[in-house]
Amino acid sequence: MKKMAVLLVLLVLIGGMLYSTLSKKEETQTGAETTANKTVTRKEIEPKTEQETQRVEIGVQEGKKAPDFTLETLDGKTMHLSDLRGKIVILNIWATWCPPCREEIPDMVKFYRAYKEKNVEILAVNLTETESSVPNVKRFAQGMNMQFPVLLDRKSHVADMYQVTIVPTSFIIDADGIIRQHVMGPMTYSTMEKFIENIKQK
Repeated sequence: MKKMAVLLVLLVLIGGMLYSTLSKKEETQTGAETTANKTVTRKEIEPKTEQETQRVEIGVQEGKKAPDFTLETLDGKTMHLSDLRGKIVILNIWATWCPPCREEIPDMVKFYRAYKEKNVEILAVNLTETESSVPNVKRFAQGMNMQFPVLLDRKSHVADMYQVTIVPTSFIIDADGIIRQHVMGPMTYSTMEKFIENIKQK
């Protein structure tokens, strides 16, 4: 009997030790899994990379990246705004029937002659949907000696995209495609020159 009692005690002790060892092992594994899960959770809420945070939002306000678009030119070619990346661009939205536009164009022509070799481009986006005909726009552009690209906004797509409410309206876009100035109304030669020089100095 004594031997049996001793054996039972030994079995209980051994069983307890095994249970304790197994419990600790399970706790260690559970802790590891919990830690691993916490690590995954932290990764999921990590902030965006520096490149992502520095990405410029697309929009028509100053400081935002100018929305890209594709339009047909007066000579039947297709042109994208993004084709001019690397140049400073004056995006001018106008119409032949607009008196302030007519007032502005001679200074724009003069400015283009002086700056076209200085990495500056002018895109004259015509509100073609409001015009009597494309040939009329072409005659007007030739008569005003508009040597910069004249683009046909046949469905006012670009005017709507850029939220234009009056004409002329201009956007001064830097070489990185960022809008630096939004001008409502006609510009003079000196105004255009000032805008461009300010961008070049930055």
